[in-house]
Amino acid sequence: MINEKSNWRLISNHGLVLICLENYEGYPMRVIGQVIGITERAVQRIIADLEKEAYIKRVKVGRKNQYSIQKEAKMRHSVNGHCTVGQFLETFSLDCTPSDVELNSLNHWRIGEHGSEINFQIKES
Repeated sequence: MINEKSNWRLISNHGLVLICLENYEGYPMRVIGQVIGITERAVQRIIADLEKEAYIKRVKVGRKNQYSIQKEAKMRHSVNGHCTVGQFLETFSLDCTPSDVELNSLNHWRIGEHGSEINFQIKES
């Protein structure tokens, strides 16, 4: 019998983007997408959703956008609505530098020539 992995995640991509915005402040959307395993365009759509729901605020700094997380905002679901976004993010704060995490997260990914192709590769021991 082949051991197949399910393709679902315990935390949605929206939650993962929020975690990345907190832990990798200033990282480009392309890198956040690579860390999560989604496209840069998907990250842009998620950022727009988070901004629309007032979880984050965008500030233009020169030619770049800077995002501030509204940590006092309440979570949306009735099960976790008693928690704030800040409490959620505290659970996922990283004790290592972003470069360490980026290297560990990307070591199984192959990025296409223009960043549009992202393929997962399983390293064999």
